[in-house]
Amino acid sequence: LRITTGIARIPKYGSEVSGDSFTFMNGENGKHTMALSDGMGTGYSAAAQSRAVINMLESFFESGFDKEMAVSLVNSALMLKSNEDLSCTIDISIIDLFNGEVEFVKIGAAPTYIKRADTVEIIRAATLPAGILPGIDAELARRRVEAGDMIIMVTDGIIDSFSGDLPGEKSLLKFIQKMDCLNPQKIADSILEEADRYCGNKPCDDMTVLVAKVWKKV
Repeated sequence: LRITTGIARIPKYGSEVSGDSFTFMNGENGKHTMALSDGMGTGYSAAAQSRAVINMLESFFESGFDKEMAVSLVNSALMLKSNEDLSCTIDISIIDLFNGEVEFVKIGAAPTYIKRADTVEIIRAATLPAGILPGIDAELARRRVEAGDMIIMVTDGIIDSFSGDLPGEKSLLKFIQKMDCLNPQKIADSILEEADRYCGNKPCDDMTVLVAKVWKKV
């Protein structure tokens, strides 16, 4: 399999920078990793927190640490700076390009969506963000994807913006179900534009969307 990605983001209204950070990583073992972190608050402080988390994850994965150890080390690093009141969500999707298995690691993160030809599945977690408790209990989930599927990761600013008559995650689910576009960048842009519209173009929080489209390698 191969992956094509799309990214769309916007900071909170009145803020110059987004407190969300992300990365895409290709491993030597045929695994493609997407990681997203939402720093506490907004602005430069939140941006510095989430960027530090993403930088640490990149370093640990590149050094060969497994996902559980990498997340534990990030949490420990944040706890050492507990006097600065640091906390960040950690949201990781690891896609095995040989067999299509995806491992989801979620720590205080917003739901992730898997869009297939006729269904959309939600991957949820109910954990606290990293940096709050000494020990961390990451929620892990495994799913299998096939060519044509999309993995959609968002920060809670997106979910909160979609809240209305329905809870935000269900409202976003319905929006994703109606989309028939095959371009991951257009999917990301459309979700962000709809979230921004719900806010009256004045986002109450940083908003980020990552989309990975799975293709059959020819």
